[in-house]
Amino acid sequence: MEKSTNIKHKIDFLLSNDALSSNQTQKTIKIKKKYDVLSSSHQIQKTFKIKKKCSECNKIRTPSDENNQICYTCNKAKKRIIPSGNKVIDDFIKYTQTNCAQRIGRMMFVPYEKFRNIKLIGEGGFSKIYKATWIDSKISEEGILNYYLQNESKTVALKKINNSKNITSKELTELKLFYLYSLNVTKPNIYGFHNYINVYYGLTQDPLTQDLIFIMPYYNSDLSHYIIKDFFNINWYHKLNRLKEIINSLNEIHEVDIIHRDLHSGNILIDENILTKKNLAKLCDIGISKSATEHDLSNDNEENNIYGIIPYVAPEVLRGKNYTKASDVYSFGMIMWELMVGRRPFWDRNHNTELIIEISDGLRPPIITNAPKGYIDLMKECWHSDPKKRPKTVEILKKIDEVLVNEQENKTEIIESSDIGPVTTNNPDAIYKSRYLSGMIKSAASKRSLKSQSITSKLGKYL
Repeated sequence: MEKSTNIKHKIDFLLSNDALSSNQTQKTIKIKKKYDVLSSSHQIQKTFKIKKKCSECNKIRTPSDENNQICYTCNKAKKRIIPSGNKVIDDFIKYTQTNCAQRIGRMMFVPYEKFRNIKLIGEGGFSKIYKATWIDSKISEEGILNYYLQNESKTVALKKINNSKNITSKELTELKLFYLYSLNVTKPNIYGFHNYINVYYGLTQDPLTQDLIFIMPYYNSDLSHYIIKDFFNINWYHKLNRLKEIINSLNEIHEVDIIHRDLHSGNILIDENILTKKNLAKLCDIGISKSATEHDLSNDNEENNIYGIIPYVAPEVLRGKNYTKASDVYSFGMIMWELMVGRRPFWDRNHNTELIIEISDGLRPPIITNAPKGYIDLMKECWHSDPKKRPKTVEILKKIDEVLVNEQENKTEIIESSDIGPVTTNNPDAIYKSRYLSGMIKSAASKRSLKSQSITSKLGKYL
């Protein structure tokens, strides 16, 4: 699999005219196609069909019987796709349905009136999450698009992007990243996707605000609530398995050159299987899902695009450097601490410029409890100040497997104390919603610079 070094180029290229026609030749190709013809002798009549350039997708394909100018695939899509009235949305939906080899990557537009019992269940810095019933759903139990389903209802999650009325291609970045992942995933299961990544069924629009809404599976919990709900009864074997699932998902997106950039426990969903009584962690919010109408995410200056939850953001990013895969690994280290202690990192601190400066200078949450052999060392490697010294996801996966094997042989007791476990009250200035941090980071840089100048000035007096 050829990997790109520039994910932005891939996303920009995805819906361009070049993308629709790349790697296509202008030759017409004669092919032999069989048609079953019902007759008294039950004979098969063989005819020739000539492949030609489709006027819709610009690919060399077999033309439709109904319209010789477009291919079978595009003709089928035209019959099935419900137009949204927005060209950006319609072009994307059409592209996924006519170009995606993996079934899980195909998406659809769903009229808003197809949803019932809509209830607000969560709110982030850039979006609101609703639980809803999708009547006449076209999504199978396996989570793939199936237009043959009839009168099926499905409980789903609706993610409404704030201030996304004026939709451009940038607002669809999150869906494009998932589509890109679905095309390049290296270890698909029989349905063409990995179990550790949250999927996207398609999108709809709020009829009043015209805001964009992503349609996704509904899960009862995220990792943060999973930890709080029953911390002292979650043994280390189960904690390690959740971490293994998370690092598996992170490894999968890193393999196709996607950087998450906003990894925290609220972006890890927990699939609770009532029948098997097993839990499975799933990574969600892949890529930039923020409102591009509020901030220009096309700007190449990464400093202008820094967002997240301060305790989970890598120190180099807090100093204005670019996001990298190592930045995601740092965030994973913070999740390791959270699972170990049962509290969110820096829960007792104000999330302000002072904390940004201290994290940049090496501050990390305290090690205040025991853990399986090798766990704390791995956690410290993940949150190392030098991103080059952090382990790769595949290395972390190997080490977690080693910790798991040792834990099965020598179980680690969770020692209850007042220093670990969920807290009843959080500091109101500890903000665990993703937000833009560029202004605070610039302020922190200014304070750090002034402090350095002051120290230099004082030293100069003694020279």
